[in-house]
Amino acid sequence: MVQCSGGGMKMSKLLFFDIDGTLIECNLDIYSITENTRNALDRLKENGHDVFLATGRCKCFITEGVMNYPFSGYVTCNGAYVEYHGEPVYKAIIPSEAIKATMALSEQYDFNYYFESSDYIYVRDQNDERHQWFAKNWGMKPETVIDDFDPETIETYIGMIVVNDKKDISPMVNALSKYFDVQRHQSDYSFDLTLKGVSKAVGIEKLVERINRNIDDTIAFGDGRNDIEMLETVKIGVAMGNAVDEAKAVANYETDRIENDGIVKALKHFELI
Repeated sequence: MVQCSGGGMKMSKLLFFDIDGTLIECNLDIYSITENTRNALDRLKENGHDVFLATGRCKCFITEGVMNYPFSGYVTCNGAYVEYHGEPVYKAIIPSEAIKATMALSEQYDFNYYFESSDYIYVRDQNDERHQWFAKNWGMKPETVIDDFDPETIETYIGMIVVNDKKDISPMVNALSKYFDVQRHQSDYSFDLTLKGVSKAVGIEKLVERINRNIDDTIAFGDGRNDIEMLETVKIGVAMGNAVDEAKAVANYETDRIENDGIVKALKHFELI
């Protein structure tokens, strides 16, 4: 419980933050949580609230400027891998059949793919120039990347695929939608491959249940299409000012853009700091 300024008591909140477009923005060279946002997260914790990540990235794909903040737990891989105080809470593992189908399609169309575990990212060809650009732009650590692996033996929780042209999107979706919800990033050419029935909302529900709390205690911040279910499910969904229209449409509140301290402004609006 948290003491209110008026002397009453209110329940502490569980706050979930997306990474890309919410805590950082690689396209604006913001690879770390800004000082103002970091201070706001500290104040949240001082006020008795818990802060979590809720991201499409796997743990080894989280940039150091985010990973070095002491979050209470992680909803990663669009909800397919959930961790609380260092212990796994929930895992949804991609079947080898789905990995092999993605690999075959990528060979046919010359796409790049990524399958993510907590420690490694499995790719088609780590020497491919398009991959190297993608990895550098999004902060993928070279030591986590593996391109020689057996799809029957790896344990991964989310995939990504990068097509070459808009005309490639339809055949890609047709081939892979049997296994995945295919969710376009802000870019027209890269997509999350999230297992059917899995979402950040599912991961949050698993975490809330594990720690014996209630979904009514939750607040989430996001900007992308993979945040839609999360923003709909939590008690208060906050869309960043730079969010896609679909995320804004389901949010309870729209704040400012990431580069204009949108998180800080929303936390002040809800009198959490």
